[in-house]
Amino acid sequence: MKYTEEKIFNEKQVQDLFLSINWLSGNYPKRLYKALMHSSTVITVGDQARLVGLVRVLDDSEMLAYIHYVLVHPDYQGQGIAGKMIKMVK
Repeated sequence: MKYTEEKIFNEKQVQDLFLSINWLSGNYPKRLYKALMHSSTVITVGDQARLVGLVRVLDDSEMLAYIHYVLVHPDYQGQGIAGKMIKMVK
């Protein structure tokens, strides 16, 4: 598993992850991808070419940071992935 703050994912990977947990935003892959690419902090977890985890943080670059969402593909839940991503945010 590779944890990174680099935005090295594509629309299809993002769409697949969001739809795996039944989030309707996965139906808008272009908008979702654009939003993530313009976010200040996005932490992802990949298992080879598969995107299996993602955290998006919105912030004002000075005093406030808000974790907008934490996603882990159902096939990978229960492995501590979300916890490790949250530690990276801290």
